[in-house]
Amino acid sequence: FFCTIPFVVINELPTIQQEFEITIEKHGLEGFMYNLLMSGLCYYIYNEFAFAFTAQVGAVTSSVLNTAKRVIIICVSSVVFAEPMERNT
Repeated sequence: FFCTIPFVVINELPTIQQEFEITIEKHGLEGFMYNLLMSGLCYYIYNEFAFAFTAQVGAVTSSVLNTAKRVIIICVSSVVFAEPMERNT
């Protein structure tokens, strides 16, 4: 992870200011800050629940159920958004 940070900075640095200004223009500073705060808060709560769940059922069971959850989310999203699932996508 830390090895990729210089590449991200080099590739994204020229557009960060422009994209930030577009976001503020579109949503306002309050909307942006609210979304940023809620995103961090929801991720923190999700992480707490994931650790508590793993402590209760064990790492292997948690990993298998997490994989199943991802498959279910992909399949349900495909049905809800009417996206065909093809072999190579």
